[in-house]
Amino acid sequence: MSHVKTIRAIRRFCLDCQGGVAREVRLCPDTRCGLYAWRLAGIVAGGANGGKHDPAGDGDADADPVAGVPAGPSGNPAGDPLPGALPLIAQTLPDERPVRAIRRYCIACCGGERAEVRTCDARDRCALWSYRFGVLPETYRRVKARLTGPRTLVLPGLPTGTNG
Repeated sequence: MSHVKTIRAIRRFCLDCQGGVAREVRLCPDTRCGLYAWRLAGIVAGGANGGKHDPAGDGDADADPVAGVPAGPSGNPAGDPLPGALPLIAQTLPDERPVRAIRRYCIACCGGERAEVRTCDARDRCALWSYRFGVLPETYRRVKARLTGPRTLVLPGLPTGTNG
């Protein structure tokens, strides 16, 4: 999946929103949130470990260990499915890219003012800050460098591109 970093950023944002409790992210009642459909995408995508634990150690493991209750085949206590995860697993993720969902969320967060998204100062507090323009951060840096970088001077009647 090419959007793994973006989906992890959405997951970190949702965890921050819910006080760092993975169970609350799964049970999130705000279906009008633009990131609602993406909140469990990292779990559904899973990877080699079935989505139970992030091997990078981000601290967003979704296993809820309960003392004395044996884990079922899915890794959850008593074999119960993740509450709130089954509807998402059954449905498909939106057709759009996750960075576009982040862009819409950021515009809504700034009261619909696109200029406010550009001047957002939540860099240290928001996991989505790097994606606020609706593109990957690497793409934004590359385009910005191309637009603001030095350009060759082209004058009529003079040869271009040769030093000599």
